[in-house]
Amino acid sequence: MSEIFSPFKSKQKLIEIGICVLIFIGMAVPFKVMVLIKGFTEVRPVNIMPVVAGLLLGPAGAWGCAIGNLIADLFGTFSKASILGFIGNFFAAYLPYKLWHIKGRRETPNVKSNKNLLKYCLVSLGSAITTALFIACGLDILFNMWIPQVFWIVFLNDLGFPLVLGLPVLIVLTSEDSNLQITLPEKESSIQALAKKSLFSLKSILLWMLLISEVLLFVMITLGMRMTANVLTIIIGGVFVISLFSFMIID
Repeated sequence: MSEIFSPFKSKQKLIEIGICVLIFIGMAVPFKVMVLIKGFTEVRPVNIMPVVAGLLLGPAGAWGCAIGNLIADLFGTFSKASILGFIGNFFAAYLPYKLWHIKGRRETPNVKSNKNLLKYCLVSLGSAITTALFIACGLDILFNMWIPQVFWIVFLNDLGFPLVLGLPVLIVLTSEDSNLQITLPEKESSIQALAKKSLFSLKSILLWMLLISEVLLFVMITLGMRMTANVLTIIIGGVFVISLFSFMIID
């Protein structure tokens, strides 16, 4: 969990958070007029931000997107549900970073090979479905508001824009001409590396739990079921939330 809050201990990372916030607001606010569901969501080209910012800036990019989304909500979609948007956008950026570096190889994010291009598409898909499930099902559980359209709109926004617009942005920012300082996980001592190997098994288990629960919830939503429909969906939802938060906080 220390990695999540590490940006607040560095002046450079605080600057990166501020820059992400400003870019996010600048991209989000002009499209607030293109409402899809009043008070909840709109057409969001800004959704290229979380995956790209998360991959390149790590936790700082995640905090920047979360704070930026919360401030942008003040321009037309702010409500009690905005806390879900805050957390959801943090996940949308931090999850790609965690997935990219799950094996601890400290590889700079790039799409210079077919393997890495596929990896980028997969982390974008994982980010999109996780964020959509968290927000849509969170509305149901916390506020008794089941709006299936929210799931599909968030999912398509969070998947489509990173693939269509985010990909060329990532290519430019990871090119040899770019001066961007990309964030990688901290180097580990031999003792830390040994400990990480044992944690890798736990992270793998949590990731599989997360993936399976997401697939089941995705199928249920596709069939028209809601999160609080019955005990089974509630249990699966609980597995989804526990595995997601646990996977996020393990450094």
